Amino acid sequence: MIWILYFCIVAWGIFGLLALIIPKKAKDLSLKVTHSGPYWIWGIIALIIAVLLWQSANLVSAPLLIQIFAVFAGIKGLFLLILPKSKMNGLLNYWTGISDIFYRVIGIVLLVLAYYIFQMLI
Repeated sequence: MIWILYFCIVAWGIFGLLALIIPKKAKDLSLKVTHSGPYWIWGIIALIIAVLLWQSANLVSAPLLIQIFAVFAGIKGLFLLILPKSKMNGLLNYWTGISDIFYRVIGIVLLVLAYYIFQMLI
């Protein structure tokens, strides 16, 4: 199950760099990816990731952090499954409509989280 942690590290690292360097492209990419399929599929994917994160939490030195991320992924998956499409469109438009500076801050946070999880694995 360690591969899911490495996947999260790589995904957060790449998206964090994109959000930090070119926030407009990162916003376009996130909109394109989220609108590429129905929301219920993304909800199921988020729930699967939540279960995999929960199972791999014992592989790191601070399992509580990974368990918190698993709970957040589960909540996100449930929201994607339960909320109507109009509400989800509103939420996605809100998060992709934030300012470039705030998007860069999100990129920095993602890079720090990826680095921290990578350090916990070593």
